Amino acid sequence: MKIAVDVGISQLNKHGEELCGDSVEFAVNDDTAIIMLSDGLGSGVKANILSRLTTKTAVRMIVQGAALEEVIETLAETLPKVRGHAYSTFGILEIFTREGTARLVEYDTPETFWGNGGRLKQIERVKKDIAGKAIHQSMFSLESGDWIILVSDGVLHAGANGVWNMDWDWKGYSDFFCSKMPSVDDASACARIIADHCNSLYESCPADDASVVVVKVRPPRLLDLLIGPPGSRGDDFRAVNRLMDRDGVKVVCGSSTANMVSRVLGRQVRVDMESTCGRVPPAGIIEGVDLVTEGLQTIAYSLELLRMGVTVSQLRFNRDGASRLVMRLLEADILNFLVGTSVDHTRQIESSSRVLLRKQVINDMINFLKGKGKKVTLEYF
Repeated sequence: MKIAVDVGISQLNKHGEELCGDSVEFAVNDDTAIIMLSDGLGSGVKANILSRLTTKTAVRMIVQGAALEEVIETLAETLPKVRGHAYSTFGILEIFTREGTARLVEYDTPETFWGNGGRLKQIERVKKDIAGKAIHQSMFSLESGDWIILVSDGVLHAGANGVWNMDWDWKGYSDFFCSKMPSVDDASACARIIADHCNSLYESCPADDASVVVVKVRPPRLLDLLIGPPGSRGDDFRAVNRLMDRDGVKVVCGSSTANMVSRVLGRQVRVDMESTCGRVPPAGIIEGVDLVTEGLQTIAYSLELLRMGVTVSQLRFNRDGASRLVMRLLEADILNFLVGTSVDHTRQIESSSRVLLRKQVINDMINFLKGKGKKVTLEYF
C-alpha cells in the first residue's frame, strides 16, 4: 500500500425536507477505495430514492469488477427518468492505494477539486460518450498531503433567499478550500467546515441539498499487536523482536504478555492509574510500547465497541484500555496480529478453553477490520 485515504462526508438538507436528495456511497475493495456522490433530480424523498439507486447500483457493480461502460449503460437503461430528464448526476472517484493513483468519472456534476496544502491542482479531463451521455474521465497520481473534494450543486449555489452570493464563485470557493484544507487534518472536520460555511451563506435555510465529500491522502498507518506469550519460551525474543523492530504503533494485550515483554526488554511494567474503567481492568505502561492492555476481557469489549460503530472522535478523550485499543485499530491501515499460543499446563482445561475463546474473538475482530477495508495479517508463535 503506497497511500491511504481518510474520507469525510457532510450534508445539508434543503430547507423543509426531511431527507437529502443527494447520496454518498463509500466502499473498499482490495486495494481500491470507491467514493460516489450522486445528486437526484429535485429534492426530498424522490430525489433521495433516485440518488440512492444510482450510488448503490454503480458502486456494487464496480466492486464486482464491472467496466465503466457497463456501469453507465446499466444506469441509463434500468434507473427511472423524471419528466424525461436524467435520473441523477454523479461523480465517481476510485483511488488505487497500491499504485497511488486515482480515476475520476463525472456526469453533469460540479467539477471535483484536487489540491495539496494551499495549492489547487489541475485535473485533465477527457470527454467520452457512453450510452448517449457525456462522461468526463481523468487519471492522476496522488501524493501524501493531497486532498480531493466532491460537491453537489447546492454547495456551489449557496446564497440567502435564493440569491447567489457573488463572492461565492469559482475563485471564492476554491480559495476557501485551499485556506481550510492545510490547517485541518481530519477529513470529517473539513467536510463539516465547508458544509457549515454553506449553511451560513444560506442563512440556515438551504435552498437546495448540499453535499460535501472530502478525501485526505496520507501515508499508511501501521500497527503491530502482540497478544499472548509464545507456545515456547524460546520464541519470546523472536515475538518481541517482531513487535519492536517494525515501524508503526506497538500494542501489547494481556498481563502475562506484558510481563514477557518487560522481561525481554528489561523495562518495568507500570499500571496506568488514569485508565480505570468498570468494564475492563486498567491499562499498563511499558517504555517504547504505545499501548499495554489486559487480555481477553479488553479484546472482547473492544470488539463490542467496534460492532457498535463507535468513531475515533467519540473515543478521543477516553482513557480506558478498550477505548484506546479501538481508537488505535480504527486509525491503522495495515495491522499485524502477533498471537502467542502458550497454555498454562497447571490449569490445562481452563487455559485451553480461554485459548479457544481468545482465538475466536481475535478472528472475529480481524474479519471485522478486513470488512472495513484494512489490511490485516496474522502470525502465530
